[in-house]
Amino acid sequence: MKENTTYTHPILGNDDQLGKLVSWLLAAPRTYIFGGLLRTLINPVVHADFGDIDLIGLDAALMDRINVTFGYVFREVSRPGQFPRYFLAKSALVSKPIQLVLMRTHAEAVQFAVDGPQYDIDRVMFGEGRYWCDETIGEAAIRHAINTKRASLFKGQRDLSHFAIHRPQIEQRHRLKLIQKRFVIID
Repeated sequence: MKENTTYTHPILGNDDQLGKLVSWLLAAPRTYIFGGLLRTLINPVVHADFGDIDLIGLDAALMDRINVTFGYVFREVSRPGQFPRYFLAKSALVSKPIQLVLMRTHAEAVQFAVDGPQYDIDRVMFGEGRYWCDETIGEAAIRHAINTKRASLFKGQRDLSHFAIHRPQIEQRHRLKLIQKRFVIID
């Protein structure tokens, strides 16, 4: 993506700051996008809206850069000594909140966003200029599932090493959100 290009999306409308943020995030080093924003990037017609921006950062300085550039104020929500560290952020300039997971390495980011999620549609992230997908499912199959709003429960081994201990409750809420967004859930 060209450095001076702002990401345009049919649903973002007049939210120029959100478009600038998305463009900035797509080019940001050591930063990975996953979740609802990623589904919107893959198919903006089918996934016209997303609630927040899910990010993995490999550098704490990312929060400072986002703060200076887009006015986001980050608040840590993880317990002292917990890893990974979780942050929530809001901005007066951009309409969408950010949920940031701070990790140490690309391998940990893959374990978290690609090898751990319960549904095929979530086993993908974007960063460093490319998509990273669960290779046992394949990028084409994940894109098809996202495009058709069919979330299949992953049947293989999941890497849960970086998830919170209350992961079952988080996954139950995620399932309900998908149903509210009219996904077909295949168990």
